Order: sequence, then C-alpha cells, then structure tokens
Amino acid sequence: MKSNFLLTNLIILLFIVVSPDTSGQPKSKTDIQTIVNGRVWVPTTSVSVGEQFFLEKMNLNGSLLYEGIQFNNVDFSYDLAEEIVITTIETETKTKRNIIINPYCLEGFNVNDHSSNFEFVRGDLLHKNLDSLRYYQVINSRNLQYLIMRKKHRKLKSNNSNTYKYVSINSLYIIKEGDLIPINGKKDILNLFPHQKKEMRKYISSSKLKIRTKTPMDAVPLLLKFDL
Repeated sequence: MKSNFLLTNLIILLFIVVSPDTSGQPKSKTDIQTIVNGRVWVPTTSVSVGEQFFLEKMNLNGSLLYEGIQFNNVDFSYDLAEEIVITTIETETKTKRNIIINPYCLEGFNVNDHSSNFEFVRGDLLHKNLDSLRYYQVINSRNLQYLIMRKKHRKLKSNNSNTYKYVSINSLYIIKEGDLIPINGKKDILNLFPHQKKEMRKYISSSKLKIRTKTPMDAVPLLLKFDL
C-alpha cells in the first residue's frame, strides 16, 4: 500500500514538472512568453493620466533582461508609485493580459525614448547594500557610477476635490571604488572632488543649486560640469 502511494505521488510530481501548461513554466527562451509567470496587473486610480509612470508614459519601448535573457523591442510600463514593471503577454487562448514582471527574475531594462536611452538595473546587482526589489537608473561617467532611485507617491490635492497627484521622490547615489555614497548634501559631492571644491562652491552659488535630501537631483548639473 505504501509503495503504491509513493508511486502515485511520483507520477503526479513528474507530470507537474513536464506539463507544458503548468503556470509559471517558461515556454521559450526566445519568446516574450517566457515571462508569463507574472501576476495579473490591476490598474489603480488615475492610471489613465499616467502621472505615476516613468516619463509619464504607459507605452514605453525598450529591452528587458530577464534571468540573463534579453528581450528587445518590448512595449512595457514602469510604475514608479508601485515600483513595478508591467507588460502585455498573449496567453495560449490568444487573449491578452497585462502582467507584473517578477522582480526576482527581472534583472534590468532599458527605455528608448526618441534620442535618449535610460538604463535601469536591479539594486542587488549594483551593490550589496541596495534594495533587491528596486530598480536604479544607472549613469556611467569616466570615473564614477551614478545611481538614481526614482519613486513617486500619491498625495491628496489641497483643493478639497478628494483627488490625488503624484509627487516625485528621487534619491541619488554614487559608487566609487566599490563604496556606495548617498548624496544628501553638497558636502557629499565636494568630498568626491577635493581639488575642485572652490570652483564647485562658486558654481553651486551662481546656479542656485540646493543639494539636499529632498532635492538631490540638483547635484546633476554640478556633476555634468565637473566630472569630466
């Protein structure tokens, strides 16, 4: 009796492993259907406005790096409020559905927008101290690597309309010689360029840059000028 029970369980297990219809199984390493294992995306409020999406667009185009496999010319969306990447797949019944791509498998993605290209990489692949479920925009210079963690949160408007707006909250990091340096003020930047402090201070003052925790992106024009 016991041997029959074990045999039955083994047969069931083998069926689960080899069945082509099992949920979550990749179908082809050259087909976008490989990412079919994502959960269905349910739109939130104000989704038609697109304020919470990267570049405020729901129809980005670019490439996805999924478990080491690159898919090119893919249409997708990057929701900055939920920090999820969404794309459309076609099921075996020829119906389409929007799914959230599994962040544990999605290693990064590139967005092509006119003449600009934006590269995003999952945090744990950039530095051990970064979040493994978040994507960071990567900008490489000759000496440093800049990381922008883009985020939006929903905030109630102050006009008593019970409607919301999305507010950007960006964080800026620099990786130098393996060290992760968060940029929370101008001092963090000046310490990276000790021989240019005087010139940088003048530029910060003349350009009225306010490099602080709430406005780290003010450091970008400074870096573009001095990190040559």
